[in-house]
Amino acid sequence: MPSGSQSGLLRVAEETGVGAFHLFWGGSLATVLSAVCVILVARLLGPELYGVYSLSLIVSGFLMLFTDFGVSQALTRFIALHMSRGEQGCVIQLLKTGLMFSLAVSVTMFFVGFILTDQLTSLLIGRPEIAYLVKLTLLLLIVQPPSMLIGCALLGFGDMKGCAITDIIRQTIRALVSPLLIVLGLSVQGAVAGYVAASIAGFLACLTLLYKHYMRVRGSSLNHEEAEENLASMLAYGLPLYLSTALQSFAATVRGMILAHFTTNFLIGNFNTAMNFAVLVTLISSPVATALFPAFSKLEGGEVKTMFTYSVKYSSALIIPAAVFVSAMSRDLIFLFYGESYSQAPLYLALYAVTFLFAGLGSTVLGSFFSGVGDSKVNFKATLLYVGLFVPSAAALTGTLKVEGLIIAMIAATAASTIYSLWIANRKYSLIVDFKSSAKICLAAFLAAAPVIFLAQHSTLPGIAKIALGALLYLLAYLTAAPLLKILTMEELETLTRIFTKVAILRLAARAISIYEIKLMKFSERFKPYKAYCR
Repeated sequence: MPSGSQSGLLRVAEETGVGAFHLFWGGSLATVLSAVCVILVARLLGPELYGVYSLSLIVSGFLMLFTDFGVSQALTRFIALHMSRGEQGCVIQLLKTGLMFSLAVSVTMFFVGFILTDQLTSLLIGRPEIAYLVKLTLLLLIVQPPSMLIGCALLGFGDMKGCAITDIIRQTIRALVSPLLIVLGLSVQGAVAGYVAASIAGFLACLTLLYKHYMRVRGSSLNHEEAEENLASMLAYGLPLYLSTALQSFAATVRGMILAHFTTNFLIGNFNTAMNFAVLVTLISSPVATALFPAFSKLEGGEVKTMFTYSVKYSSALIIPAAVFVSAMSRDLIFLFYGESYSQAPLYLALYAVTFLFAGLGSTVLGSFFSGVGDSKVNFKATLLYVGLFVPSAAALTGTLKVEGLIIAMIAATAASTIYSLWIANRKYSLIVDFKSSAKICLAAFLAAAPVIFLAQHSTLPGIAKIALGALLYLLAYLTAAPLLKILTMEELETLTRIFTKVAILRLAARAISIYEIKLMKFSERFKPYKAYCR
């Protein structure tokens, strides 16, 4: 970062980089464990019983929508803000208020669900005969919302590693207990019991980690008036984020309805497969966005502007090349894991990858920025714009272009939402995106894809070997193109190296890459006098 940035800004940047890495490896491992559990449970139960298992979770999932109202995300912002100011007494009051609210609402929704189990089961899934399973899943209402709230509190404390560990614990127990109980003869009940047991274990792990932070920041007791004021503040901040999430869920539901109406089961299967592989890029973008949320809550004034500009640049340098690589290797990735029968999925995946290119305009960072500075209403308006554009355009385009039309509608709606948020960020906060750097990152990513595309189309290597070789070629080509195009300055490279060497497992790789980049930078500098002479 530039010399004008304060040591506090660099410290926050280091914490954000390390935190994003912990969220990345934790999310990646949890995703793998979840996939293993899904595959084992699906195979052991068979299609019919696995369908019953999936349906049994719908009622509790529906009731879960009415348990948070944005308080969890409010805790992330306010804890990070007050901790950065040394106001520990405020932190403990917020924690108590948030936990009391979450537990009260969760228990209330549990009893509502328990009393209305038969009616909700018939209304939502049309399977009154599995009401006994639905009652078992209602236990999730007591542990999952508080777990989410505590996880958000841990983010506010900067404990990204703790968040990653709790997610891994949850998925590990689920992957072990659910298949074991099925094998022992408990069938669907065993699968559901394993899911509930894993959620309880995750809740206990979250509580343990939160208790350590609680002992560190123990402060004054909380009176009734303070609790009401804290809750009002958190709801005022969190409700727009809650409504934004609800709108996103609505958009996902509408998307499924449009696909069902205009396309075939075969095309829907291909589309869902493509979306599953988009998670490969989301595993990078999501940790970055999550780690930046509390980071923006800690900064003020010019530091926020600097952090925003460089966050967009650095996150783009990771997300855009990842998206381009997944697009270039889409055919081999899909066919290796799902088989050649999913013939349309590579096209859908390559087309959908365009949405990740908007990281160069700040799509990954903008939501975290507005949440971090307390302007959550902008996120709600951006989501409203997305849904308002997506729904009619998706209905029109899917009717004529099938799944390709739906994805085009998603791209257009994402572009509009991102541009609106960026416009507000510039007009209201004078934030700037380095468009020149974003363009160079895109150019480097596409140039690096050239040898990978050639390999994908002409190589006769086995799928796994082709993907591994393609990844190595792409990484080398991108790391070569980046310094030659002057995407980073020497000072920025030193800053990034310092950030990534804070993570022990990345230290050796970060230093090796840094040495390679520096040599290429120095090599490109040799041509400056010659170019000046030619002019």
